[in-house]
Amino acid sequence: MQLKFEFTIYNEALDKFELDEREHLFELDDEQTLTFNILKDSDLSLYNWFKESEYFANWIKEEVYPDSIGKKIAIRHINDIDYTRFYFFKITSSDTHYDYFKKLFNIYHEVDWQDREEVGQNILENLMVKRQELIIELKEDVVEDVGSQLNESNSEESEK
Repeated sequence: MQLKFEFTIYNEALDKFELDEREHLFELDDEQTLTFNILKDSDLSLYNWFKESEYFANWIKEEVYPDSIGKKIAIRHINDIDYTRFYFFKITSSDTHYDYFKKLFNIYHEVDWQDREEVGQNILENLMVKRQELIIELKEDVVEDVGSQLNESNSEESEK
């Protein structure tokens, strides 16, 4: 199965996201396709699955953003699954986005006359934390010597 991805680039100095409108194709094997089909209805579970997948991180570092160690990005689209609202939510966003985030963050909108700005501010406060969770930092692979780890563990045990 082939998926289309788009990303946003996180500018840490400005604490904002910038669009990368290029489309990237990513191929899933049969086992990954099964997992994708299970998770596709839960957008954040799907996002986290990709974020935590080593093969996905390697693909980003090798194909999408080569020579970009230290760069911070986030997934904007996976096929027809859109995460744009996480990065560009505004107080003036549509009711669909308000409803999505009220449900996600368990924001109870008590009365009809409650100010939309108040609810929007509450959403933005919750999004500050959620956005940080969604950021993927491109890091060098750290390969540790298993033998030296075992030796350290053994020497710690013998000291006890």
